[in-house]
Amino acid sequence: MNFTKLPEGRRPLIVASHERSGTHFTMNTLASCFDFISAPWVNFDHTSFNINYFASHAVADLIRQLAAVRPANIIKTHHAFEFFAEALPRCGDEISVIYVYRHPADVLASYWRFLHSWPWTEGPRCATVLEFATSEPMGRLMRLQYRQAPTMLDRWADHVQRWLDAAARSPSIHLVRYEDLDGDFAATVDQLGEALGLRPSGLTRPSRSENVVGHGRVPFEPVAGADNRWAVAELAMVRHRGLMARLGYGAALPSRAAPNGIEDQASVSAAITKV
Repeated sequence: MNFTKLPEGRRPLIVASHERSGTHFTMNTLASCFDFISAPWVNFDHTSFNINYFASHAVADLIRQLAAVRPANIIKTHHAFEFFAEALPRCGDEISVIYVYRHPADVLASYWRFLHSWPWTEGPRCATVLEFATSEPMGRLMRLQYRQAPTMLDRWADHVQRWLDAAARSPSIHLVRYEDLDGDFAATVDQLGEALGLRPSGLTRPSRSENVVGHGRVPFEPVAGADNRWAVAELAMVRHRGLMARLGYGAALPSRAAPNGIEDQASVSAAITKV
C-alpha cells in the first residue's frame, strides 16, 4: 500500500487489542483528534506481509522497516503481545503503541455474533454467549494467539494481561479503556495526547462504526436470551477477579446485560464448575 508520511518528529502508531474491543473507534479517534489516518490502515492481522509471524526477528525487522517509513496510517493488530516481545524493545524510540481494552462480556458477545456471520470456520460457533465464552479457541482466529487457552474467556484474559504487563514495563505502550473513550471522550483524548506527547488538533468525536470490520454475509438471528453476556460478566469476576479489578471492572454489569432468570443462573454455576 502507499503510505502517507508523518511530519518530522512524529512517531508512527500501532493500535493493538483483542478482537471486538473498540479498535476502530480508537483508530477513528486518533485520526480525528491527532491527524493519523485510520483508513486505509496497515493491517498486521492478515497475510499482507510475507513473513513468519512466529519468528520474532522477522516481526522485529518488519516493525523497524515500518517505523523507518513513518506512516501516518495506523498499524492495526489483534496479535498477542508475544509476537512483539522482541520487536518493541528494539523499536521503543521509533514507534508508539496504543492498547485498547473493553469489558470481556461485551467483547465476547460481539465476537460471538461476528463469528456466526462468516461462511468458514473463523472460530467456535455456539448457541449462547456463555457457551462461546467457555468454549475452546479454534479455527482461523488461532493465528492471532501465541499459545492455546482453555476457553475464549481465558484467551481474552491472557491477551489483556500480557499487554498490560508489557505497558507497565515500557513507556512506549499506552492503555485506553473503551468505556472511558466512549463515556468521557474529551478527557480521554487529553490523556491520550499527554501520553503520546501530542496536542489534539480537535475534539470531534468520530463514529464508533466507521471503518469497523462488520459482519459477514451469513445471516444470524440468535434466539431470545442467547445474548446472556451478564453471565459472562459474572464468570469473569470469578475466574479473573484480580484482572477485572485491575481494569476497573467491578460488580456492575456491562452494557445491555440483564439476567434472564433462574435457568441462566444455573448455567453460570455449571460454567464455573466446568472451567
